[in-house]
Amino acid sequence: MFKPVSPKVSFPELEEKILSFWKEEKIFEKSVSSRPTDKKWTFLDGPPFITGMPHYGTLLISIAKDLFPRYWTMKGYQVRRVWGWDCHGLPAENKVETKLGLKSKREIEEKVGVKKFIDECKFYVSEVSSEWEWYVDHIGRWVDFKHAYKTMDLSYMETVMWVFKQMYDKGFIYKGLRVSLYCPHCATPISNFEVAMDADNHKEVQDAATTYKYQLKDEKDTFILAWSTTPWNKIVTPALAVNPKLKYVKVKQGSEYYILAKSTVKTLHKTPKHEIVEEFMGTELVGKSFVPHYDYYPVTSGEKAFIVIPGDFVTAEEGTGVVTIAAYGEEDLKAMLEHKIHIEMHLDEEGTVKPDVPKFGGMYYLKANKAVNEDLSSRNLIYKDEELPHNVPLCWRCHTRLYYAPQNAWYVDIKTLKPLLKETNELVNWFPKHFKYGRFLKSLENAPDWNISRSRYWGSPVPVWECECGERFVPGSIKELEEASGKKVVDLHKPDIDEVTVPCQKCGKQLHRVPEVLDSWIEAGSASFAERHFPFDKQWKLEDFFPPDFIVEYTGQIRAWFYVLHVIGGALYQSPAFKNVGVTGVLLGTDGRKMSKNFGNYPDPKEMLQKYGGDALRLYLMGSPVMHGEDIAISEEQYRNQVRGMMLILWNTYNFFTTYANVDQWSADNEENGKVKAFVSHNILDQWVISLLHQLVTDVSDALEKYDTVVAIEKLQKFVDEFSTWYIRRSRDRVGATAPDQKDKEAFYRTSYTVFTTLTKLLAPVTPFLAEEIYKNLTDEESVHLTSWPESEQSLIYENLMVQMKQVREIVEKAHAKRKEAGIKLRQPLATLTVSDPALKDFTQLLSEELNVKEITFGDKKTEDGFSLDLELTPDLEAEGKARDIIRQIQEQRKQLGTTLDEMINVTLPDWPKAFEEYIKRNALITTLTKGDSLQVTRA
Repeated sequence: MFKPVSPKVSFPELEEKILSFWKEEKIFEKSVSSRPTDKKWTFLDGPPFITGMPHYGTLLISIAKDLFPRYWTMKGYQVRRVWGWDCHGLPAENKVETKLGLKSKREIEEKVGVKKFIDECKFYVSEVSSEWEWYVDHIGRWVDFKHAYKTMDLSYMETVMWVFKQMYDKGFIYKGLRVSLYCPHCATPISNFEVAMDADNHKEVQDAATTYKYQLKDEKDTFILAWSTTPWNKIVTPALAVNPKLKYVKVKQGSEYYILAKSTVKTLHKTPKHEIVEEFMGTELVGKSFVPHYDYYPVTSGEKAFIVIPGDFVTAEEGTGVVTIAAYGEEDLKAMLEHKIHIEMHLDEEGTVKPDVPKFGGMYYLKANKAVNEDLSSRNLIYKDEELPHNVPLCWRCHTRLYYAPQNAWYVDIKTLKPLLKETNELVNWFPKHFKYGRFLKSLENAPDWNISRSRYWGSPVPVWECECGERFVPGSIKELEEASGKKVVDLHKPDIDEVTVPCQKCGKQLHRVPEVLDSWIEAGSASFAERHFPFDKQWKLEDFFPPDFIVEYTGQIRAWFYVLHVIGGALYQSPAFKNVGVTGVLLGTDGRKMSKNFGNYPDPKEMLQKYGGDALRLYLMGSPVMHGEDIAISEEQYRNQVRGMMLILWNTYNFFTTYANVDQWSADNEENGKVKAFVSHNILDQWVISLLHQLVTDVSDALEKYDTVVAIEKLQKFVDEFSTWYIRRSRDRVGATAPDQKDKEAFYRTSYTVFTTLTKLLAPVTPFLAEEIYKNLTDEESVHLTSWPESEQSLIYENLMVQMKQVREIVEKAHAKRKEAGIKLRQPLATLTVSDPALKDFTQLLSEELNVKEITFGDKKTEDGFSLDLELTPDLEAEGKARDIIRQIQEQRKQLGTTLDEMINVTLPDWPKAFEEYIKRNALITTLTKGDSLQVTRA
């Protein structure tokens, strides 16, 4: 006997019960320990920030990170799943600054000191959000929280030190002056990919678009016109650049002469009228000197300044074909170094013009824009001043506007690594596939060298010690540092690590650690190794976990986590950093914008989980286009529909099966391990649904092997629908006290049992709670999640049968439509149905019962409709229809009376067709049928 099943199910309540069972019986732990240690499937989990709150985006990824490990566990693999916390970097620093009332990086050292600031950062990230575990539990994710690692752990940081050392020794890390995005509030460089992760890291602003006049030294009243959108760096413009291959002209306009690219002459003022007086190539301008707008800074011997230099990067697509050159541009700086142009940097680390700069000292760089242009305009050095819309980057953490600035920092030599990184990308399976050669490859091809140092405090240290004599020491372990310094190292954070000095082997003085910390993305990219404290923890062999079999994140991580993992994997081992990678789209708010508490544009996820449950969220998200890399707006209706759809449909079929199995006292005693012993059913419905089931096993397995949850869920939902609306509905008369054939009844139960026990295994990775509830009730096994994944038997897949059943269902659908059109209820029998295709003769009984037709005849050829239905009603047919209607009315009364399915009753009726009296008594389980004024039903 099976445990009774209530038709009024609350899935959230059911899930709470299952959660308790899993924890009490340690089912997750058993699912790992019961798999062989020599057969592993490795999964790398990108840890969330430790104090962040879960939202739909993180839940989406967390569900995907649970579904595939469940699948591969059932396939017989041991799958380690350990939680991790991201602790370092600007997110924590920004929060602590706010807590301490600090408004700038400078105030950290001046007001509170580095030690107190670091202590506050440690305290801040020690307060792990208790909400996380609740959410993770209630979406059905299995993960080891007890042994969670943190990126701030000494062991994790030591591996990051080792990763740096490996890359440094291989020549992939260098220190140099390069231009990168810079945040003046955080006072640190920001990686391009950090800004590229999300669309809201940019905004459109109105910026100055100014054409400046630069007087040539050797030509009176002759000016080179140069266009720029950054007035603030006109203060330090020691060079102008032209393209040697472009054609330039000198034009006379009024009393002055202007030099610009010929194709840009149309940008000149309409009046006074201009005339071209000379035409020449850009090469003729190279080397010419101009009068600087500002020359407060000294130019040392061996340096050049205030000259025109060549630049292939100069175009005439916008502006004048002449660009101003300053240290605050990537191509600018490269050209300045190449041509030995004086480099002048006039902003401090907070974006303020340095105090020694005349006229503008102390101004924030954006405030200086207006002041610079006003000054130059008053000196007649501006030809045209306009405003244009301009898309500018923002800091990914504090949303301050960024600018490009030269940084003497530590870089990964991406330029050298690129050919290798393209090769290793060929070995990776991307899903969806278009990201492989689309966004990922394109971002890789355009990637600059990676700035991996930050002028901040809370992070892993750049593990480099330098001496004023030029000597450098780069340790790859704590032991190596301790041996070199003679000091015990217990903390790698600032300021403790900065107090560790190393004797210089070259000059005898002391080497001091460089002040920067590492970009936290180095830590994220080292996760495969650092979470295991590799190579220091000797229990781990590289081949056992690297490269991992699978990772998954949203599209923003293509240029971020996926990229840094790929770089480090390639640099260390000339290997891809992962074998398979899933890329999801972005979940947007209900209004199509990014989800934001300020917008109030998404339903509270905790409330929704309590209302509809975790399985419904899994079905909704894993079956949506977001798993094919598309962006979707979150929808409570779509979430709720999973309950109303497949989940309730399956529950109702399960309820029907267990209810009648208990009525008929059928049990699975003769079954073994949730699998029915071999049996042969002659019922075509049984043959069809078993065929469909084995095809489902093939299809779902294939989809999950390809990491395609959308197709897997589509197949499962379609099967559940067909199982319910066709197989179960057509089999209702095969069970219960009125069933005419005991062997056929047995075949139904055996077939249904096979379907339920197999289907729940297929559903286990997708809807783990529902699958567990059904499987545990139907079998004696401890958990569906400790079982093996089903295998399809190709010999039981009957392609022709499935095609024919589809044809039969099409005939049924059209015949029902004809009944409806004629106003004839289904309870009313009809005389004949003629089917044109004789190949469907095996479905005679099925068609007769489904369509309530007395006789099925077959033609010898196909007509357009494939069938014809006789709609004429005889007195006998009408009498039988009335009898069926009476049975329906009696069954309604039985429900109201609360009788059991096999309980006998007494009935009084005003009238009934006498020819169908026994038929009525048999089908309604009537002991005595007597005449009365109205329909009355009583217990026998």
